[in-house]
Amino acid sequence: MDIKDAQSMMMQGPIPGNSLTDEPGAFAWEQPPTMNDPEEVLDLYMRGLTSEEVADNVLDMLDIGVPISVVSSTLLNKGIMDGIHTVDMKLIVQPQIALVMKQMAEEAGIDYKETMKDYIDTEGLKQDDKVKRMAVKLKKRVMERAGKMDEGDILEEQVAEDIVEEQPENEKPQGLMAKE
Repeated sequence: MDIKDAQSMMMQGPIPGNSLTDEPGAFAWEQPPTMNDPEEVLDLYMRGLTSEEVADNVLDMLDIGVPISVVSSTLLNKGIMDGIHTVDMKLIVQPQIALVMKQMAEEAGIDYKETMKDYIDTEGLKQDDKVKRMAVKLKKRVMERAGKMDEGDILEEQVAEDIVEEQPENEKPQGLMAKE
């Protein structure tokens, strides 16, 4: 990239401070949440997870190797972005959602991973390679269903985007005070 390209990219971005001058409340997450009771929020997600169109996609993702923490986090983040509940509610409800997903996977006979930390190098492959392969598998499934997307397919697509962001760092500490 040369200097002209860099300058033109800088000129295409938003003006610094622009978000401070926008009208507040333009987005769903800037409004008060529609649900404040943890039981209501949990009930909403339980109904969604038990619906056939979402349950089969969740099980597909767990079967591919997507960790439960990534799927549950993505599902709850969508609720935050849609203004259904707050981040605090996500933290309260996520353990129960993860537990339900574990039970679903066990009943379906799926060998699941709970977190990205479960991918500690057991097969001699780097974790980055495993994550990339998972994302590619998910994207292929989403592309196959592109014409007939349901709510579960949309969740799969969002999880495919979030997988790479959830990778834990495997770097060892370096420096004078680093312990081995």
